[in-house]
Parts: sequence; structure tokens; C-alpha cells
Amino acid sequence: METHGGKGRRSGSTHAAAAWLLALTAAAFPLGCGDDDDAGGASGGAGGAATGGKPSGGSPSGGSTTGGSGGRASGGSGGAQTGGASTGGTTGGSTGGSTGGVTGTPEGGMGGAGEGGGSQGGVGGEPMGGAGAEGGAGGEVARCGNGFASSEWDAIQGLSPLPAVPPDTTNAYADNAAAAALGQKFFFEKSFSGPLADLGTGVVNDLGATSETGKVACASCHLSPMMSDDRSPMADGSRPANVSLGANFHSRNAPAMVNSSFYAWTNWGGRFAAQWELPMPVTESPVIMNSTRLRVAHVIFDKYKADYEAIFGALEPALGSDAARFPAAGKPKASGAADGPWEGMSPADQTIVNRIFVNYGKALAAYTRKLVSRNSRFDRFAACSSTLSESERNGLKLFVGQAGCVTCHSGPHLSDGGFHNIGVAQTGAHVPAMDNGRFNDAPLGAPFNVSSTWSDDATAGAARRAAIPDPLPETSRAAFRTPSLRGVAQTAPYMHSGQLATLAEVVDFYDRGGDTPASGTKEIEPLNLTAAQKADLVAFLATLTGEALPPALLVDTSQ
Repeated sequence: METHGGKGRRSGSTHAAAAWLLALTAAAFPLGCGDDDDAGGASGGAGGAATGGKPSGGSPSGGSTTGGSGGRASGGSGGAQTGGASTGGTTGGSTGGSTGGVTGTPEGGMGGAGEGGGSQGGVGGEPMGGAGAEGGAGGEVARCGNGFASSEWDAIQGLSPLPAVPPDTTNAYADNAAAAALGQKFFFEKSFSGPLADLGTGVVNDLGATSETGKVACASCHLSPMMSDDRSPMADGSRPANVSLGANFHSRNAPAMVNSSFYAWTNWGGRFAAQWELPMPVTESPVIMNSTRLRVAHVIFDKYKADYEAIFGALEPALGSDAARFPAAGKPKASGAADGPWEGMSPADQTIVNRIFVNYGKALAAYTRKLVSRNSRFDRFAACSSTLSESERNGLKLFVGQAGCVTCHSGPHLSDGGFHNIGVAQTGAHVPAMDNGRFNDAPLGAPFNVSSTWSDDATAGAARRAAIPDPLPETSRAAFRTPSLRGVAQTAPYMHSGQLATLAEVVDFYDRGGDTPASGTKEIEPLNLTAAQKADLVAFLATLTGEALPPALLVDTSQ
């Protein structure tokens, strides 16, 4: 799903799997931040009894000695694999039944489901349909898995729980608590930003007036519950309804930051190989923060010197006293432009500023790694500690089955981390006519990268970057990263440039097989779902909302 999610049957000569939900809107400084072309890139056991049914639950033939490994038997203690178990279950069971359990006879309780094997442990059945000797846990699996084929339940189990955030050895401060606390201050700090652009007659920036400085922070475009950009349009249409608005209009919608540390590639087009690479080009992008690395260095020296030095070491004292060596603002000039303040600095002083700039990025990345939401209703269902409604369960069955959403929205993060062209048209207010996605965004030349001298593990970084084809294949044109569907109900608008307003629109998009992309060839085909099936999918997606972030992480701690 490109909603920030999506789905759809993927086309191909050998299969027609759905590439669902490839990109629901706006992922941690994910895109929207750093995605613009001018974003400064240069810068229970299987149920049943293990030993057969309880003495009172039927003869040994009434319970499989293996716990009915997914057998469909509906006997209380798990019907025999070959189907019939005297009074312990009906004779309808079959080895590895694929449709889940069926209701047993009054003596046998309800039938088991999928790998849950044993019926529901005979819960609710008559005394003669009791659970197997070791069937307690198996009963739990059967209860929540009832109605799902064993293959479906296997797929569901592969989607939960969300694991620990993966390590990033290229950032030595990734899990440094003090660095994360400083990163939180940086996240809300508006003083880093430069002047707001003139948006034209009648267009108003809700962040401030034209030419005002210190009006844009990272938080400006990341304040929804999932920390994406959900600002509603103003009456004059100036607030972003499609793309995000910082110093100027972005080319895409800012993706969600919550759980974004699980991505291998950061932002819609995967422009960054690590999250700490992102803040620098975002800060110097003329359409996002419109700032410079010299300005950042001075703000850190003036406002956060003690915090910074406690983590990264002493700052150069001349930053606070020698304007000739360290001008108030400046960054490397654009190709073909005249020299500016940056070019007048010595290489050694440029290195001092670059190091501060990189550490600024690493602190922000450390904060981002704290933004994790787990324990959704779906997670609790998968763990058999909660239930879903009939519609939600139907939607889940479609998700892992007929609709094929799980083809791309796989694993506990509900994203394959890949890039797909699903046929999203370049339409909407301030949306550029062309966006080649991964084809243009792959991080092949960024100076502050995981394999450079600025990395804390250049060897690992080089291996990561080696996975990027050079040149990029044509199949990467207009391909965007599969967004996680965790919290997707809270990340509208959807798709890389906010083209769709609701999850219902997203499901309709995938059902029709996408639209016409500006470039490249789309990968999905129509699903031909019924109205009821589409409603069920929307209902299921709402169960992916996890627990809210700790309030302390959302406090503006800037100074």
C-alpha cells in the first residue's frame, strides 16, 4: 500500500500477487522531509493434547498424539488427525484442515482452527468434550484462530509482534539517552530555520509571514498522532492538503515518524541509508527549513552548548567570537553559483562546522528511535489476548489472502521495505507534474552518508550502500517505498503526495488497480472486491493503531 499504505494484485508473467497499500501518505523525517528534488541532496501448543484426550474426554483415538497439528477436527480435545474421534470430536476433522475448525457436536465443544489444532480446549462443551491433557495453550490459539486456515494463521503470526528497533552501528549515539534528549530539543527548535518564501498572491503560510525566520521546526510537519503532516487546508487553500508546507511547498507529504526507525531506507524514495543522514539536507532545503549549516552551528553554540559538549565534546570557542572565521550563515554553493561565505572559510573550519552538523543529525536520529508504537488491537488478537469483530476478521482474512496486501505489507513492521510503482497519478494542489521516486532519490552521491568519514561504521555503511544498483533500473521509476501500515488510520492524507484523503479511497484505488503514473510501469492489477469486502479491509486497517507515544516524548523541550 502506498498509503502511508495500499494494496492491489501485482502483475507478472508468473504470478498475480497484490502489491497492496504501497504507500499511505506521508516515516520519521521520512519523506516530505528530504524528499524534494531540491532538498539539498548534495548536502499452545498446536492445540489439543500432546498425549491424547483426557480420560473423560474420549478414548485415545479421540485426541491426536501430536495435538492435531492444525487438524480441522472439531473435537474438544482436538479431533484425531484422520478425522473422527469417538466422543472427543466429530468425524469431520481432517489432517491439516485448511479452513479452520467447525462447530463440534454437543459432546465435543467447538472445533480447533489452523495451527491451533485442538478445539477450543473443549471450552463450553459438555464434560465429555474436555480439553486434552496439555491443551490449555492450544485452546487459546484455537479461540483466536478459529475461522482461519492454517496457512492464513501462519501469515498472521508473521505480522506480529513488533520487535526491538534494529541497531544502527553507523551512528555511535543512536541509543544514547542524552543524545535522544538533545535530539528532542532540536526537533522542536525553530531557530534553526531561515526565511519563509513568498508563496504568491493570496497564498498564506500558516507558519508565518514571508521572509520571517525561525518559524519552521521538524515538528511543524510531524505533529499528527503518528507524527505525519495532517494539517487541514485553510479557507484559501494555503495549508497543505496534499504536499507539506515548510518554508515553501514540498513536492511530497511528510511521512510518519513513529516506527520509522524500522525502515532500511529513509523517506518516500529511500534517499537516505540511515536516519541520521536526513536532517542535514532537510535543514538546508530551500523548501523545507531553508537554513544553512553555519546557522545550525551557531544556534547550537548559543543555546545548547552545554548539552552538546556533554555528549559530543568541546565546541570551538571561536564560534562565539570570530565572525570572520565562522560567518552567521552559509553552506556550500550550488553548482555554477558564485562563491559565498562558506567558500571563504578554511577547510579546517569547514570541517568543524560539518562535524557539528552531522552530530545534529545523529542526535535527531537518536530521538526518532524513541518514537515507537506497539500493542495494537491486531497485535493483541494475534497473541490471542483480544478479539476482533466479524468485519475486522474478514478484512484480516482478505489482507493475508485474496487481496494480497501481505505481499508488500509483510513482516511485523507491515512493510517489505521495498519500492514499488503502483500507479499513483501526480495530481493535487502543488503536486509536481513529475516525480520519479526511487529512480531519482537513491542515495548515490550524498556527502554525509553511512560509508563516509562521517559514519561511525563505514564498513557496514559501505555494505548497505552496495545494495543500490548504479545505474538505477527503469523499474524504479515512480517507485515509492512501501510504508508501514501500523497506525495507518492516523496518517491521512495518503500516498506520497497526499493524493487520497481517506482509507476508503485508498482501498478503492487498489481495487481498481491503481491509476496512471507519471512515469514507469505500475505493478498492480484490479482486485475486483465487493463493497462489503472493501469495508471489511478498512475496518481491519483501523485495528493496526497501536498505543500512543509517551507524552514526555511530545513535549516541546527547545530552549
